[in-house]
Amino acid sequence: MGTVVHLRQRDAIDVDSNRIAGMFRRMGAVQAEMTIMTAMGHLARCLRDTETALRDNKIDQVPQYTQSARIYAEDIGLISLAAILAQLESACQGQDNPAIHALWQRAARVGDRSFVDLWELPLLQM
Repeated sequence: MGTVVHLRQRDAIDVDSNRIAGMFRRMGAVQAEMTIMTAMGHLARCLRDTETALRDNKIDQVPQYTQSARIYAEDIGLISLAAILAQLESACQGQDNPAIHALWQRAARVGDRSFVDLWELPLLQM
């Protein structure tokens, strides 16, 4: 009888807290929080649109959504998520379907955890 191995996905999550702190210094707490919340909302919509395009097999639409999502992620310091979204854009350009779907799964996991890590930063009162 074979051995059953349970694999656990562990992705590093990198949130640039210095970028967030810089936003708070430049904009003030209220404006920085509003900017971050707005960007998170736009990012969530882009990720939802990416998922819908993939589910509907509209791979040609994925890069437009991932590019927008990547820009929002970079703006609010979600470094790991932005890097994965860049890889997903590249996989779409190369029409590498297995990589596209694997990277999307990874982006979804990292996106969820990145949002949580961002919410838990001490500067944010959201």
